[in-house]
This record gives sequence, structure tokens and C-alpha cells, in this order.
Amino acid sequence: MIRRFLGALVASAMATALLAAAPVQQEEPQANEDEITVPEGTEFKLQLHTTINSKTSKAGDRVLTTLLDPVAVEDQDVLAKGVRVDGHIGEVKAAGRRGKGGYLTVVFDTVELPNGEKVAILGSLTEIFSSEGGDRSVVGPEGDLKGRGPSFKKRAAIIAAPTAAGVAGGVGPGIAAGVGGIMAAVLIPRGKQALLMAGSLIGMRLDRDVTLNLPRSTK
Repeated sequence: MIRRFLGALVASAMATALLAAAPVQQEEPQANEDEITVPEGTEFKLQLHTTINSKTSKAGDRVLTTLLDPVAVEDQDVLAKGVRVDGHIGEVKAAGRRGKGGYLTVVFDTVELPNGEKVAILGSLTEIFSSEGGDRSVVGPEGDLKGRGPSFKKRAAIIAAPTAAGVAGGVGPGIAAGVGGIMAAVLIPRGKQALLMAGSLIGMRLDRDVTLNLPRSTK
């Protein structure tokens, strides 16, 4: 009986030693099925919650928006309506004399996921769908918001008026043209400020890929 017990004890000890010496097989990490990449060039439609104005805004001022339509990747919604997409004012210059309109740029830099996580992005302004307050600022090819200057017709009228008066009074064409240029410099009004009121609907383009970790329940 004792021999059997000792034999079993030795066998158990040997088995334990063999298991300890055997190499441990590590499980290979599984791919994160919740990682989704939103590609560069994806368009976002946003509602602006911050008034931006080339006269009063400063570089670095925060710009707050929310997503108006869900963003989809391969027919799958990855960002829901209402998600926060924020940014900041980049360059800014107030309107100047001789019809020079103001301009500013908006750099979109974060998207806030429903769980509160903030993810860094890079996006730029592309268009204005509708503007509160009836302002007529436009988006330039570089994504900058520009205030309009006087129309070509108004500029031409300002220049033409003193020129016509000079010709009627017998002043030579060269002098009249010179007078017109001087008068234009004085009379052409300051350009409009680049302005978008809170509540305006705007477009944003994603300027580089962004990878999001989303819970399975949202997929």
C-alpha cells in the first residue's frame, strides 16, 4: 500500500516537472475587429455653434460644431448624427481698405466619440450650405473663408464717375484717368468681414485618414 502511494506520488511529481519544462504556447493577438478607418476625403456636414468673424476672432479660438448627417464607411455608419466635431481658428485677417475683404481659416482637429473619447483629426472647410444672418462670405479653394469686396460694377462706377466729370470739364484723358484712380482709392469702401454666424450649416473635408475604435454595438 505504501509502495503504491509512493509510486503515485513520484509519478505525479514527474508529470508536474514535465509540464513545467514544456514551452508555453502563447495565443497570437487577435485583430481588433472594432478598428475602423475613415479615409481622407470623407465629407462631413456640420452645424456651427460658434460665430466666427475676421474682425473679432483670434488665431487659436475654439470652433464648436456637431455632425448633421451620419458618416458611413463602406455603407456602415461609424459616426452618428450629433457627434461633436471641433476645431480652431488658424490664420485670420480683418477686412481692409480699398475693398479688401477679411479672411480666416478653420482647422478641424477633434471628433468626440459617444463614450467621451476625443480623437485627433485634420479637416478643412469646404462649403457653406446655409448661413444665418444672410452674410455672403464664400469659401476659397484653400478652404479659407473670405469676405466679399465691392462688386466689379460698383468699382467701375466709382472709377468712371470722376473720369466722366473730368472729360466733361475739358480735362485731358490722362489727367482724368489719374483722378479716377485717386478717387477710387479714396471712395472704394472697406471690404466685408469673413463672417459665419452660429447656426450656419457648413461642409468639412477630412484631410487625412483617421482610425476609430468603436464598440461592437455601434457596428
